[in-house]
Amino acid sequence: MITVHAYLHALPEHREAYLDGLRALQAATLEHDTGCLAYRFWEALDEPNTFICVEAWADIAALNAHLDAPHHTEIAAHLDPYRAAPADVQVFESTPISL
Repeated sequence: MITVHAYLHALPEHREAYLDGLRALQAATLEHDTGCLAYRFWEALDEPNTFICVEAWADIAALNAHLDAPHHTEIAAHLDPYRAAPADVQVFESTPISL
């Protein structure tokens, strides 16, 4: 399994437009991307307008297909004017375990 943590930063004055874009990206990803196991956004408690997308993918091919998908490239381009900083994306190979 592939896990992604994408740290995203919205300009405060464009917060609502940024959130609308994140919602659209989440909906399109969950609807269209085979191999997507999870795709959720969360906001940092101590950094307003900072979000993390936690993603889980069946394999690297599924993640790469998502990154190349028209809905991803189009929505990402739409979000660019609302970003306060470039995304910090971390990708991991992971194995679920029980605690």
